Amino acid sequence: MTQATEGFGPDLDEAIPETFDVCGDCGTPTIQLSSHTCPDPDTVQEPTREDLDARIDNDTYPAQETVLVIETTGQRSYAYHETTDSGEPLCPVNHDGLTELARREAQDQRYGPCQFCQRIRRANEGVTGQ
Repeated sequence: MTQATEGFGPDLDEAIPETFDVCGDCGTPTIQLSSHTCPDPDTVQEPTREDLDARIDNDTYPAQETVLVIETTGQRSYAYHETTDSGEPLCPVNHDGLTELARREAQDQRYGPCQFCQRIRRANEGVTGQ
């Protein structure tokens, strides 16, 4: 059972693992006890430029907040991740080498918000009212 964080909302360090599993093969977060099939890399498309622009335009969180990006030498990631109070990724992203940027800087570098992080943040705000 999760405990409230500072009197408001669930402790996300406990709530996320209690609620979600992460596929060991593809890293996709899944709700526990649900069926999951890894996406086929040949059929999953990265968001278009228009999709990323829309995600960035619809991000209502403060531009100066710190987010995390994955910078790789191979295929480039397109999402930035929200952080917890301790500076860890809000979603269970499984990657070493996350770099901190201000949200606006990440957006200027063509990163869009991680939709899973935003769902978790909105759900937590619904509980805490903040």
